[in-house]
Amino acid sequence: MARTQAHDAMRRVIERLETLKPGDERRECLLVLARLITQSSRSAVSYGESLGARAPLTRALNWGMMNSDEELMDACGAALGRCAEPAVKTVAVELKSVPGSQIGQAAARKQGVLEIALPVSLSTIRVHESSWDDAGLAWRVWGASQILGRAIDAAPELTRGKSCLEIGSGCGFTALVAARAGASRVVISEGAPGALRAIRHSIADLLPEESARTSAAFLDFRDDEDILNGVVSLDEARTGEARHWVHNRKADAKLETTDNRVSVEDVFDVVLATDVIYTEEHVSPLAACLARRVAQTGTGYVMNACRHAGLLTHFITSVISHGMHVQVSAIERFEGEDLAECQGGHLHRDLPEHTEQWWCESAIKLAKFDECIIVNDVSSTTYDAVAMEALITTLEGRFVLLKLSHAT
Repeated sequence: MARTQAHDAMRRVIERLETLKPGDERRECLLVLARLITQSSRSAVSYGESLGARAPLTRALNWGMMNSDEELMDACGAALGRCAEPAVKTVAVELKSVPGSQIGQAAARKQGVLEIALPVSLSTIRVHESSWDDAGLAWRVWGASQILGRAIDAAPELTRGKSCLEIGSGCGFTALVAARAGASRVVISEGAPGALRAIRHSIADLLPEESARTSAAFLDFRDDEDILNGVVSLDEARTGEARHWVHNRKADAKLETTDNRVSVEDVFDVVLATDVIYTEEHVSPLAACLARRVAQTGTGYVMNACRHAGLLTHFITSVISHGMHVQVSAIERFEGEDLAECQGGHLHRDLPEHTEQWWCESAIKLAKFDECIIVNDVSSTTYDAVAMEALITTLEGRFVLLKLSHAT
């Protein structure tokens, strides 16, 4: 690898970081490193990673979250996103802000227990949060989960008496509501070991009969894609051999990824997912996971803030390519929050006082389906990707619910 000025600058900054104690000087050095990584070539970024750039950036991002330092948070978040990019980036995605989707000042508080009152059953779900270090974006309950969980409370027949899996669960709120609504079996899955530990605490706080039917388990979307693509056979997948970096994490995290995994053959009557479509690399594995895990007579519900029409359309295309049918619903845009000038630095903004009321009202409308359906049924025989993207573009800034099913 040819050494460039960017490589040398990266090395000097990282070496300097090792000599600095917490304070303004170290903060400025971290900002310089973050900008270097964001603006450098792929080879220079890889060189910075080999020198250990990720660790101080991750710690700085966590510190920025806890201390409302949006400049540091944005810079480190962008740099870590650059580190996570594949060597060849196929699609550049700029996510748009969606009012009502964020977590507000909850981003800055220490992890704790969030008590969420359900609007129809009038019961309360206790949700244990994670730390950013352990769980990343899975550490808090996002707006899409707030709405879909309340929708299940308003229409408990969606999950009552059915086996239920939540994928990319974050704090697992949606599946916890499914357990409260009477699901016969609930599996709350995540890829972040720290999130799974918090989810288990939430399960323990359910009513005893609900807790007995509910479990937490590790699931990586990419494993399902590997099976569908023939990269591994079912027999090979059963051995549990690590194929992805997340499976190789050390100590107790490794136990989560080996001993507490969703069975490779397990399918469910209902599969839930909220705010899982926010990066191009997730789209294909997520579609494969839903195609494999939704039983032939089952249903998938994917609730997402529509931040990028192309990204959501690509997901719909991928799901349909696996032979599934798609219904598209949407709720009206939340008008109580103007995010026009906040394209990434508004995590710590106070949510408007009526946000929770809007989540409840929107969930009740969504649970009726008929009021919110935009496209009733799309399959491979009727699908037009260009027309779909044009439609989804009109839904940017709103919450979209995709109801998925296999051909009958």
